[in-house]
Amino acid sequence: MILAAAAVALASCGGNAPRRSAQQETGAFKPDIHNAETSLDYRGTYRGVLPAADCPGIETTLTLKPDGTYSLHEEYLERNARFDAEGAYTLHGNLLTLEGSDTTWYKVEENRLRRLTTDRKEVEGPLAEHYVLRKTAE
Repeated sequence: MILAAAAVALASCGGNAPRRSAQQETGAFKPDIHNAETSLDYRGTYRGVLPAADCPGIETTLTLKPDGTYSLHEEYLERNARFDAEGAYTLHGNLLTLEGSDTTWYKVEENRLRRLTTDRKEVEGPLAEHYVLRKTAE
């Protein structure tokens, strides 16, 4: 009787185990091809105020054009300094690279670009959200 109860208990526990799909059984996994290049409408104009060491911030407008080029306008707040740049950009996965006199990197997110450090990592800490440009309706 005890043996029968133990068998029923083991059988009921086995039913809760996640079932493996045919792909898992054969090892034929399909790679997840969802990235900015295939999933997001990343082209367009992005704006925001990025942190600066010697002024309250840099008002930044970045436009990614369909032909693979960009235009960048930066205006330093409370200073009489403006800079414009143009060049080509590339996108590999979610990594956007702006080629020019200074190469810069952004992580493409849903309707946002996150400025990355020179070693292509996200800024961490309390200022992290200040390194984001948001897509405009233009």
